[in-house]
Formats: sequence, C-alpha cells, structure tokens
Amino acid sequence: MKKLIFSLSFVVLSIGAAFSQDGKFSGGLELALPLGSAADAVGLGFGLTARYEAPIQDKLNWMATAGFITFGGKDYKFYNPFTQTFETLSSGSSTLIPIQGGVKYFFQESDNGFYGSGELGLFIGTGTGSSSKFGFSPGIGYRTGNLDFSARFNIIDTFNNLGVRAAYIF
Repeated sequence: MKKLIFSLSFVVLSIGAAFSQDGKFSGGLELALPLGSAADAVGLGFGLTARYEAPIQDKLNWMATAGFITFGGKDYKFYNPFTQTFETLSSGSSTLIPIQGGVKYFFQESDNGFYGSGELGLFIGTGTGSSSKFGFSPGIGYRTGNLDFSARFNIIDTFNNLGVRAAYIF
C-alpha cells in the first residue's frame, strides 16, 4: 500500500513538473485538529506533505499535493453495568494520505503575500476504519520568500479537520 501511494504521489508531482518549468516544489510540516465526530475517535494529527505549484496566469497558480498525516488514538472510559465498574476502551491510531490538486490565488502580487486556495482530491485512510474518500479543502495562507504558511478546512465526509501547514519552498 505504501509503495502504491508513493508511486501515485511521484506520478502526480512528475506530471506537474513536465507541464511547467516555472514551478516550485515545497516540503511542509502538517498539523491537523480533528473536528466533530472525528475528534471523538482520534487525537491531534502530525505529518508531512510535498507540493508542486506552477503559475496559470498572473496571481493564479495550480498545485498538486501529496503526503501523510498520522492521528493518535484515544482512550475512552465507560461504565460497564454488568461488572459495575468503569472500563477503558482504546482506539488505534490512523493515517490519512491526501492526494489533491487545486488552485491558489494571490491577492497582492504573484507568488507573494496573502492568498486563498481550494483543493479537491482523494483522502486514503489507513488504520482503524480504513477507507478512501473524496474531499474538498478551502484555505488561506501567506507566502514570503521561501516560506509558505497556510490553514485549511479539510471537508472529508465524517472526518473533517482543520489543517495547518508550514513549508519551505525549494
């Protein structure tokens, strides 16, 4: 499974590189806060992503993103009426593998300052309750020099989360 994900990610990013020579790669650290019912099942997520980005026109870029985010498991305490004691149930950790494509629009000048973004793609879940879902990720960010900071709301069926990314642009 890991080889398949790596291969897909490599193909997506390679195709992007072939279409534009003005593009840039970035590597980022991810932090994800699960929301809603996802927060009941898993804890805070940490991960890495790679992104390729290239201009479509002035202030508008397209991008392809792939990576992984691992969410820690949680312990639940519940009352067992049969034994009349409190017991602990643990959920396992799970990993989310995003493979997305989208656009980024810079509000001030091309490749610098504040921007808005939107991505669509496949989110592959591994671990407890493994499944693959399509999702949408609207976001905002700020780029300065070789640094890119962004926040986005990952809308993935019942596994919504708020993601934050800090990346270095190569």
